[in-house]
Amino acid sequence: MLVKSLIGGSIVATYLLMVMGNLVTTTGSGLACPDWPLCYGTFVPPFETQIWFEWGHRLLGALAGFAILGATIAVWMYRSGAQRYLVAGALGLLGVGVLFGGVIVRMEAPLLEGALHLFIVSFHIVLSTIIFSLMIMAWRKDNGLSPDPRAKFYVGLFLLTFGQVILGIIVRYGHASMACPDFPTCQGSFFPSLTTFEVTVHFVHRMVAYTIFLVASGYLFVTFKSGIDRIGGFVTFTLILFQASWGIGIVQSGMFLPLIVLHGATGFALLGWLAYRSAPGLLLSGPAAPAAVGGSKAYA
Repeated sequence: MLVKSLIGGSIVATYLLMVMGNLVTTTGSGLACPDWPLCYGTFVPPFETQIWFEWGHRLLGALAGFAILGATIAVWMYRSGAQRYLVAGALGLLGVGVLFGGVIVRMEAPLLEGALHLFIVSFHIVLSTIIFSLMIMAWRKDNGLSPDPRAKFYVGLFLLTFGQVILGIIVRYGHASMACPDFPTCQGSFFPSLTTFEVTVHFVHRMVAYTIFLVASGYLFVTFKSGIDRIGGFVTFTLILFQASWGIGIVQSGMFLPLIVLHGATGFALLGWLAYRSAPGLLLSGPAAPAAVGGSKAYA
């Protein structure tokens, strides 16, 4: 129970950290605290909105860090096998992320231009999504795993969605969010002229989004026709539907802040759900892998 609670707490803290990070970057608050690890040399910085967005993000980062550290210690004390390496990997990447966060502040990365800015900010966010996914798989492992014939589908969709998340980061921080300011067309055409980086990456992002939506729709149809994994198909489709809706709303509203936050929050939730459902396919090898006592039940 202790191990499961610590892992669960670290997952919640990491998710909130990612959502808060999205808010910080969207509001341009990344350099609101000009020093690191303190903020204006104190634990209680001036009461200004942007400063407290960034400072709140740092406090959440510290909370998530201690939660992952505690979970890692508990897992290595009371568990064995793959679960140890999942949490250890998350802790190691967290250390890299903390150092990188300090680098971002000290190098004033949000003020840098071009590819360097894109790489530094994107790398930090991608690290967070990997840590989040690893901790969810560790939590699923603690619940017990048994071979799941549907796991291969979820692994494929997880990898496709992870690639889409990376594309979304490039769109966002490559200043391509409004490269296609209309929907469903892009600059008045269903097949725009891909003459600039911004239009190209935005259009590819849309094409991958359509692919994910069609795959999820097809899987939902199959689950309801067969009566197998209806809940899984419904949850997957619903999260993708909301994610797509927020994305469309962002374009049509011209980057409305609440929709940007919802788009990020739903995308992270979708990635976490797919990581959870992918765990049997990624962590088990061979059909004879036994289900742990009290393991996961079949999704009906």
